[in-house]
Amino acid sequence: MNLKRLFWAVLALGAISCSTDDADDPKEEVKVTAKADFVVIGEDLDRVFQYSYEGAVDNGQLVDLTNQLGVLPNYLTLRQVNELLSFYSFGGGAFSLAQIDLATGARANFDDFYANGPGRSVVWGANNLSNVFFAYLGPSGTRNLAIQSVNLQDFTTEDLTVDFDIDTAFQPLFFGERIFITYRDGRGDYKLTAYDTESKTLGTYLNFGDVPISILIDDMGDLVVVKNGVDASIEVYDVNTMSLVRSAQLDFNSGFSPGPVEGAVLSGDRLYYALPFVQPARYPAGPAIFDFVTQENFVADLTGIATEIEQELGTTVLITAQSYDPQQEVFLVGYGTTSDEVLGGVMQIATDGQLVANITFPFFPTYFVKN
Repeated sequence: MNLKRLFWAVLALGAISCSTDDADDPKEEVKVTAKADFVVIGEDLDRVFQYSYEGAVDNGQLVDLTNQLGVLPNYLTLRQVNELLSFYSFGGGAFSLAQIDLATGARANFDDFYANGPGRSVVWGANNLSNVFFAYLGPSGTRNLAIQSVNLQDFTTEDLTVDFDIDTAFQPLFFGERIFITYRDGRGDYKLTAYDTESKTLGTYLNFGDVPISILIDDMGDLVVVKNGVDASIEVYDVNTMSLVRSAQLDFNSGFSPGPVEGAVLSGDRLYYALPFVQPARYPAGPAIFDFVTQENFVADLTGIATEIEQELGTTVLITAQSYDPQQEVFLVGYGTTSDEVLGGVMQIATDGQLVANITFPFFPTYFVKN
């Protein structure tokens, strides 16, 4: 997406210390949260960047991916599989793919490798190391949802129909060897199934009726389905059999978009996520933690933290991306500013809602690389 569109979309929608006073001891006990490492992808007006930050040394490395890969800020989408990042672009009726392996530095480009044929409307693409999987609606005059697998070695293809009479297909969730597919059919029912990328077959279909669903993978490798609405709940399914493992209520009015919940983590009895704020609000969402045992929802004061950063920078802050890092137990909140210079940054927010650090760089962050 380009810079202008990113900002209008957003508009539409240091270290911390904790002190404990002891009446018998005048000394203050100070606990300092360490700065976290992260890798973020973003852009300025002309280029796409990767920024790798090391908290221990408070330093980051900037890589120009436009120079290395040829990827431009108007790329369609970014997918991650382990350490492999894949940038999808479209032009002249064909899709292109630019890839970089963050572990090895290996790069690959597949220019105009997939032509979008007549009567076929591509709704998303996902990939592993060997294949790209395009979901599309077609043929012409129909709303049938299908997947076409494209081999990146010889570019041979295989097609498989997912369902008929589709209203909307949502973004995919790729985990292990399966792509979890969510969509709403022509009758208004929200459905979920899994495509096995090895056998090129489909698994069990789950129908949630008129309840909008969102999905993520928990820390145990199970599939989590959020049933949105006033009476919100979650259901956890085995990723292999799609059988129900457990369920629990969410004591808040969830408003996640259908499809994958980006940046959210379900770990133990807690859901770490970006809570959609009731609008009108300054920001569309902010860091939150829901405890299933106490049924309490802790929400960080994102507005207050952003205001502090704005006073420090002397410019307005617009939120562009959010994620939770379970290994380092920190929320990562990316932002861009409205200053004349292109300036973006990442707020690191601890699970108690305190600002750990604010790191700035010369682009706007849009995607946090998962560990």
